[in-house]
Amino acid sequence: MIKKIFIFIAFLWFVFLGVLVFRDQIVDFLGQPKEEQKTVQHIPPTVVPPPTIENKPIEEPKPDVIPFRPLPDAPVPIAKKEVVQKTEDIEEKKQEVAIPAPNLGTENSEDIFGLICTKFERIPSRFRLISWEGQKKVELEDLSKFNSKTKSYPRFWLRLRLPYKEFINPSTQESFFRPTNLQDPNKRLIIQSLEIKKEALNYSSRSNSIGYVIMRDFKIGGPPYQITSEMEKPLTTAYTIQFEQSIGPQKFFHDLTGKPNGHPFGGWGFEYKITKQNFAQNKIKVLRKDQKTGRLSSKELEGPSSL
Repeated sequence: MIKKIFIFIAFLWFVFLGVLVFRDQIVDFLGQPKEEQKTVQHIPPTVVPPPTIENKPIEEPKPDVIPFRPLPDAPVPIAKKEVVQKTEDIEEKKQEVAIPAPNLGTENSEDIFGLICTKFERIPSRFRLISWEGQKKVELEDLSKFNSKTKSYPRFWLRLRLPYKEFINPSTQESFFRPTNLQDPNKRLIIQSLEIKKEALNYSSRSNSIGYVIMRDFKIGGPPYQITSEMEKPLTTAYTIQFEQSIGPQKFFHDLTGKPNGHPFGGWGFEYKITKQNFAQNKIKVLRKDQKTGRLSSKELEGPSSL
């Protein structure tokens, strides 16, 4: 009995060793059918492509066509003629409206130019030279204010090349001047230069000294002017210029006194500018601009005759 047990144990031992030796072959032999079953189970299903649908144009249902026949007495050609005649009449009216206006600049009439000169005079100087003190001071006489009590004009001394500002005494209403600077907008006048010349008297060996002063009056505007000690009523280089602008029955007045040439004035669709002055011939050349059309025209206006 013991022998059988040992034999059985030895048999198991050899079986165990054989399993260890041939383990890989046994696993391959026993596991092959299982792998095949696994691979069969994971095969993806075949995708059947969807059937292609042809894009055929959708045919709209055709409306029922009703046969049309013009009436036998329909005046179709007559209506076309009337339309053509109406369009021709409209074109003729447009051509009549589009007639260009005449060039007003070529006319010589003052009414068409729309401007006349009502005053063209030299402005008299308010001041007259009386005396001087070397090359530093001058004495001026104010011709605008006559004193009836003393029967004379007020006088005052001014230094050369120094601007002055005018003040008025509230009680006596007399003017007096105080020095200021050129930046002062209320400056009145300045004596720019003084020159003294000696001229021989007629039928005598004696000579007379005459003073020549260049001064500028900022109130009346214009360039500087010259006065001398011999002038009783000196004149400035500025002009009193006044115009009358007519627009149909309406009239408007413009004062260009003290304004430089090229200063625009006027209005109501027209702009005027003085381009040239000729006081000896009493003529003023004016340029006019039509602000609507931009047309330019010029004319030489005559000042009023001084009788």
